[in-house]
Amino acid sequence: KAYPVDFAIESDRNIVQVEGNASGHFVTEEIFSDATFLRLVPAKMVNGQSRFRIHQITMGIGIYFDNRKILSATKKEHISPITEDLPTIDFSMTAANRDREFDVENSESSVQFLEIGQNVEVLYGQELEDGSMEWMPGAKLSLKDWSADDEELDIGASDRFDTMEETYYRGQLHPEGISLYKLADDVFQDAGVDRREYYIDPYLQDVKIQNPVPAVAHKEALQLIANAGRCIITQGRNGNIYMKSSFAPDMTVQTEDAAYYSQPEKILASSDKSEYAITTPEYTK
Repeated sequence: KAYPVDFAIESDRNIVQVEGNASGHFVTEEIFSDATFLRLVPAKMVNGQSRFRIHQITMGIGIYFDNRKILSATKKEHISPITEDLPTIDFSMTAANRDREFDVENSESSVQFLEIGQNVEVLYGQELEDGSMEWMPGAKLSLKDWSADDEELDIGASDRFDTMEETYYRGQLHPEGISLYKLADDVFQDAGVDRREYYIDPYLQDVKIQNPVPAVAHKEALQLIANAGRCIITQGRNGNIYMKSSFAPDMTVQTEDAAYYSQPEKILASSDKSEYAITTPEYTK
């Protein structure tokens, strides 16, 4: 890992100082107006002096809809507890088209930037007693369709599986056996999914098959692998895909420096629950 913890982003008009970055994937909503260049100047690297490499830069415009613009919104979600069907999320929203803001005939309209497949992020806001707003993630979807007239803008978005329609052709016979973990990972990679955006249950490394994955759509290949491994596929609120076991695995409990009267093994008991934490004020801090 070699990424800057503290660095500056310089452009023609402004300089943005970043401190305490804790990831190799940095995201900012800063706007660099009329910039002809961007210069990234690291001041502190995560592991001391090291080479600073930039692998990818993605830039774009964000269109934001709040309560004043949104007239109605609907989110429908379906999931099968045994992955008999793939999970689906359908989201639709209608926004007011004030001042021709979303008019297709307006050359400066925001809809000129809309493209099928773009990210659509849904957030739920709750106003607190102190007047501040707490935002909770609702879903991260892909733009499916949109339309606009003189009064309204309609947007439709769907889950990530809806876009995984291309066929998987890399299935082959494995006389020595291959783990379902490797097969699922290969399907994700062939579908072009970033490794940071999916999770495969490690227990599938111990489940091996010889059969080839048939030539079906990527999403159907994932469903077959999940069924073979007794797993369920879900899409999280962050847009990531999770393939997890649909049964309770064998588990054990280990502790260090436990109190003499503690019974940590009771954590796994389906009945006869016991307290395993001291509730003295400030104790657990």
